[in-house]
Amino acid sequence: MRSESLLLLEQLQGLVSNAKSLGYHDDDLVKLTFKKILESGDTYSIAELENWFASKMNGVDQSVIDRVLNIAHYQKSKFEANNKFRIVSDGNDCSCGNH
Repeated sequence: MRSESLLLLEQLQGLVSNAKSLGYHDDDLVKLTFKKILESGDTYSIAELENWFASKMNGVDQSVIDRVLNIAHYQKSKFEANNKFRIVSDGNDCSCGNH
């Protein structure tokens, strides 16, 4: 993940670190966080997020983490469904056809 995405996840960590549950406002902030990550061109795997939360969020109620992961999965599925033909760069930014 890019450093910008990790910064967004750290902000999210601050939001949920003391939560016993997530309210509607919290849900919206979590959705917005993952939407920003995906719209920036970055991506994530749910397994990667699970590992990140496990290492960073000791003591947080598991139901809160599960809710965040469910939102992340939903946002990713929704984003991928709406961007089926998104072009992914292979690192070669030359569009001239010469290799």
